[in-house]
Amino acid sequence: MQEQQYDISGAIVFWSLKPTSFDAVREAFGKLGHGDCVPNLRTDQSALENAIKGVCGTKNKAIMSRKLPRKNGVELVEIERDVARNSYTTSFGAKVVQGRVKADYGYADEYLLTEEFLKLKAKLTTTAVGQALVAVLEKMDGMTGLKPGVYYIPEHHLKGWKELAELVEGCQEGNKITTARVAMDEGTIRTIRDTLTREVQEKAAKLLDDVSKGTLNDNQLQFRAGQAQELVDRVNLYSSILNDGLEGLKSVAQLAQAAAAAAVMQDFAQAGVCVQG
Repeated sequence: MQEQQYDISGAIVFWSLKPTSFDAVREAFGKLGHGDCVPNLRTDQSALENAIKGVCGTKNKAIMSRKLPRKNGVELVEIERDVARNSYTTSFGAKVVQGRVKADYGYADEYLLTEEFLKLKAKLTTTAVGQALVAVLEKMDGMTGLKPGVYYIPEHHLKGWKELAELVEGCQEGNKITTARVAMDEGTIRTIRDTLTREVQEKAAKLLDDVSKGTLNDNQLQFRAGQAQELVDRVNLYSSILNDGLEGLKSVAQLAQAAAAAAVMQDFAQAGVCVQG
């Protein structure tokens, strides 16, 4: 049997998370310079609705938003199911007043609802923590489109990623972030290259469409030019990681870069004509 050795480069990462303290996540991410990746706290409305579900249960119940729910709150509706038709009775209404849950139109245990509300407000959902991790991966030149829940982190960012993963695991019991080193064999290279191809083609097409419309202002054009440069840099980086010329993708990225640069220059020229006139 012929054996072949492949270079180890980067890692595949995936995770299993629990609702986690917002303050703990903010501290962990901020410690490593990723505070901008932490999402905002859960909204009052989301925490209120989930507090009602947690205290009152969900069987044969539904939460209905009132008009302007952020101000006026929601109602818990009891559902009586029947073969011919269902009937609905409002159990109580509730809204958030100065950080506490106040019930109206019926009775509810405001103390229990407020206690659950405050617990939920203090924590990020598993989805929110995951989104924060994805945002860091993107900052670290990672690849987020391999398949749902599976990501790639390049070798040069692996140390920083592991430091963050350890901190996030320490924020909440049950948080588990797996980082598995990968060999750059033909299968791995093909998967990463195919994912990169889709990403570059989609982003380049969007950039070309944006700049060709002729409706963007100077700041918007400058922003698109920056995006195009980032796209070129990303293809060059992965060309090195995969040890593949990626000439076709480089041409696509460079086309978007050239179009964005030309649009910026045209905008400058038109601005100059306006000033002279």
